[in-house]
Amino acid sequence: MSRSNRTGRFLAFAKNESGWADFFITRIGLILFAAILLLAAFRIYPMYQEREIRSDMDALASDITSKIETVNSVTIPGYKYNYVFGKNSRHATIEISTEYVIAHTNFSSFMSGERELAHAEPVIAHIYPPNSNWNNVSGFRKYVSDMIGDGKNGDGSSPLEFPADKGKIDTIFGSIEKELALTPFIPDLDKPVFIEKVIIYYKDDAEILERDYVFLYQ
Repeated sequence: MSRSNRTGRFLAFAKNESGWADFFITRIGLILFAAILLLAAFRIYPMYQEREIRSDMDALASDITSKIETVNSVTIPGYKYNYVFGKNSRHATIEISTEYVIAHTNFSSFMSGERELAHAEPVIAHIYPPNSNWNNVSGFRKYVSDMIGDGKNGDGSSPLEFPADKGKIDTIFGSIEKELALTPFIPDLDKPVFIEKVIIYYKDDAEILERDYVFLYQ
């Protein structure tokens, strides 16, 4: 095709208003389509990432709770499980009260900014993490001995009196439950958590009664 024919075709297209309209509509449509795809990508990836993080928090809280319930089901006094946090859970924060294990972390995205994602798992067992009165089982036994007196700490060789001392122990645990509901125990995820079965023994005349609990500590 000669140069003059190409020039003529271009001049004809330039004078064709309908042709220009189609040209710009096509270009604008492509730009809008690309923008929509880009916006969707910005929205879909954070949604997928948030779902993954929520799943991780759910799995972490559920795993700790299942280990607590497993120890609670064991009938061996002093049975201890050593729980080690995985590397994938190091970005989370764990809070443990007498009734819940909560896993949470901060999540930020371009669309919604920063917010907290959390999962709370209820605990059926009587669970007692470190608190203002004791940090571990031996600390608990000493605290009971100091509070009850007469050197009795509730272990197998030093049972408490039933029902008088039982009421005192219930009061102690009730106070700790309120404390941990407001300020839960937050474990160091770089250290293992010991989950231990604890039995408190009571003497009712010639009969020995048992009450079992689960203690957590580091």
